[in-house]
Amino acid sequence: MSLHHFKESVQQAIDRFPDNRLCKASLVNGLTLPDYHVLLTTLFHQTYSGPYTFALASVNCDWRFEEIKEYLLRHAEEEHTHWRWVLDDLRNTGYTGGSPRQGPPHATTQAYIGLNLWAATQFPPARLAIAAVLEGIGATHGGRYGRQVLQNLKLDRSQASFLLSHAETDVGHSAELMDVLERSALTDVEWTQMARTARLAGDMYRAMFDHADYSCSVS
Repeated sequence: MSLHHFKESVQQAIDRFPDNRLCKASLVNGLTLPDYHVLLTTLFHQTYSGPYTFALASVNCDWRFEEIKEYLLRHAEEEHTHWRWVLDDLRNTGYTGGSPRQGPPHATTQAYIGLNLWAATQFPPARLAIAAVLEGIGATHGGRYGRQVLQNLKLDRSQASFLLSHAETDVGHSAELMDVLERSALTDVEWTQMARTARLAGDMYRAMFDHADYSCSVS
């Protein structure tokens, strides 16, 4: 396995992402405001915990991967307030449920967080394999589906700041992250683990947009 095969795994995960209930519903105007609220509360804990798993991965990362170690820490700092966008969007769209801070993560979110924690403690470079998938999804699909959400629900940018802001920032992050990984000294065995982690990240993140708690139906 090599960097080339890792990139293929990342791209396959990105390409498969739209095969989920929410993306399909958004294209046929089948998305409802309750669906949007479920999505935001599903994403909250991943967004809330994600920066800390970047920081944990940086702490645990061997100095053999010095540039990866430093990038993990910078990325933790850059991402550490993005969870507030989720709360802003909930508030600005009239959400009346309990604060997602007080409730447990959805099962799909818990699985994704678990993968982040495994990477951060067991093989820290793989935390960037997960990020490569997530940033790539945002860069490739975020703008299109973010606009569809606005159109479906007649929202403005202040009510979809999480989706739209990530669509904009993830383009740069995706390129930066891959540049860091291209310069790393990962072995073939380590690239194999990176590719496996990327595939898992794609499946788990897609599941967060595809679970049965959404009310939308797609014919």
